[in-house]
Amino acid sequence: MLDVSLNDGYLPKEMYIFLGAVIGAVAAYITTKITVRNQVRIAEINAHKDVVLQSDRLLHERVRAEVALERGELRKMHVILSKVSLETSLTMSYIQSDNNMGLHEFRERYMKTCYRLHEAKAISDIYYPEMSGSVYKVYGQANVFWGHQESVLRTDIKDNRDVWEASLSKVIQTGNEISSYSYALQEKISTRGKELKNALGERFD
Repeated sequence: MLDVSLNDGYLPKEMYIFLGAVIGAVAAYITTKITVRNQVRIAEINAHKDVVLQSDRLLHERVRAEVALERGELRKMHVILSKVSLETSLTMSYIQSDNNMGLHEFRERYMKTCYRLHEAKAISDIYYPEMSGSVYKVYGQANVFWGHQESVLRTDIKDNRDVWEASLSKVIQTGNEISSYSYALQEKISTRGKELKNALGERFD
């Protein structure tokens, strides 16, 4: 019967079944290989996306932390300058004179002001070198102010009015200079604060 089937141009039924099985197996193999390859590719893409998202999140958190730290230092320096300006103002000079402040208390206040300015100097040197010059000027003039203010407190206006008035004049002059330097610094601090806020918004909008 095989010879007849071959002569008639037909393959045996078993051969058709065999070929069908082979073709099916090959098709299944190819389909499986393509599916696996696609799944691997999708997994690689998803893994890459996860890495990018994680990196972006970490960068976002780091930048926010750095900005928060810098804004905290800006605020601290702004407050220090406000306190120093108050301590070296004509108003405070009159209050101290009117209350007959003792030299011990006066010098304690002076030391506290020095400590505050030391902190401001450290902040400017580390974060804002361009502001350091002005901070050092405030520090220098604050020392001059306290010297003249001590002279005001030590001098009895009834006994030596000329010395008292001369010292008070220096107090007013140096106090105004400190106020001017402090105001200019606080303007720079305000500008820097706005820059940080805008930069953060632009980066993560």
